[in-house]
Amino acid sequence: MLSSQLFTDKYAPSTFEQFIGNVEIVDKARLWASNWNSNKPQKPLFFFGAPGVGKTALAFLIAKEFGWQLFEMNASDLRDKESIARIAGAATLNSSLFGNKRLILLDEVDGLGSNDRGGAGAIVSILKEASNPVILTANDIYADKNLAPLRTACELCDFKKINYLSIAKRLREICALENIEFDEDAVKELARNCSGDMRSALLDIQSLSPKVTPDNVNALSYRERKEKIFPVMSRIFKGKNLREVREAVDASEVSVDTIALWVEENIPRQYDNIDAASAFDSLSKSDIFNGRIRIRQHWGFLKYSIPLATAGVALARSKDYHSFIPLSFPTILSSLSASSPKRELRKLIAGKIGEKMHSSRRDAIKDLPFLAMLLGDEKYAKSLVWFFDLEEKEVAFLLGKKPDNKDVEELVKEAKKLEKEIVIEKLHGKQSTLFGA
Repeated sequence: MLSSQLFTDKYAPSTFEQFIGNVEIVDKARLWASNWNSNKPQKPLFFFGAPGVGKTALAFLIAKEFGWQLFEMNASDLRDKESIARIAGAATLNSSLFGNKRLILLDEVDGLGSNDRGGAGAIVSILKEASNPVILTANDIYADKNLAPLRTACELCDFKKINYLSIAKRLREICALENIEFDEDAVKELARNCSGDMRSALLDIQSLSPKVTPDNVNALSYRERKEKIFPVMSRIFKGKNLREVREAVDASEVSVDTIALWVEENIPRQYDNIDAASAFDSLSKSDIFNGRIRIRQHWGFLKYSIPLATAGVALARSKDYHSFIPLSFPTILSSLSASSPKRELRKLIAGKIGEKMHSSRRDAIKDLPFLAMLLGDEKYAKSLVWFFDLEEKEVAFLLGKKPDNKDVEELVKEAKKLEKEIVIEKLHGKQSTLFGA
């Protein structure tokens, strides 16, 4: 019988050996805690990284392993300077009931908003006076400039996303413990889809029990955080650091090619002439690598082309641009959108030609100018319209005229008459005369 307890709680690491990923940070945190236990005060630790990588779990594990009382507060508890001083101050200056160390966990401090009056400054004051170990956690410590004093006052620990193979291994172990049937490839795919978020993986494997198959894994939505194009462009042209740019591009649902078109269109609108020149230089280098990818089919060059087209453009900025300038939709995309019906019509005509001439549509497209020229000759026009089974809109496209043009309508009528004549001739066993023969 499957447990009703959440897997995130049931399978939280109970020892340092069970902790998955970020081994260096785990070792660093163990040494930090040992020094505190030896009455050697240490700077507070600031854990930061994507959700689900184990920041809070490691803090809980440290408290458990060293026998410390855990005093946890969330950013929602830290609304202003007074409440922080009252709650956190008392916690940092006093030991637990039995005289052991007390671990102070300030969780999700990047949740402190602009309305949290003096919150970050008050936390810094408390950190300096703390007589107990303190750990802070956040998803992004660079998004808010108000967190700068906290970064200076703490030892920073950057949690990386957990490798999907490590996640898959742990999921298989849990499946065995819970008697969950699973497909090996399905578990790997689930681990990939969670994007390094162990918490999501645990919730997914529990939701799919008692059987994990490729079909029900595919039915789960991906956990990637998606952003539209405007926030991505804002990070590129106005972001404060490269981490912002990289994360915005990685999280975007828009393809990198489309992002590059938006960047190219808006560089001269967002930057002055000098910065624009530097930005276009970076963008051109990105294009060089894209060309090499197409020619050599070496996709490893993406690690150069993508940063050059995004972070490179951001680095080209020699100053901050504070004025708001609306983003412009890429001209080339507008042109392609407007010409889409014509391009589809051209493909349709090429398909008819290719079918009759036993050639590819790509080769047939090259012959369209020649066909258009022949249609202008009365000697061949109606025979060609009949032979390729062209409709009025297709004839009009080739002749550069509107579909309701009288000449186009008349030509199509003549082609239909020719078709009837050919049918009659075939019935009487006569040889048809086409193309002026």
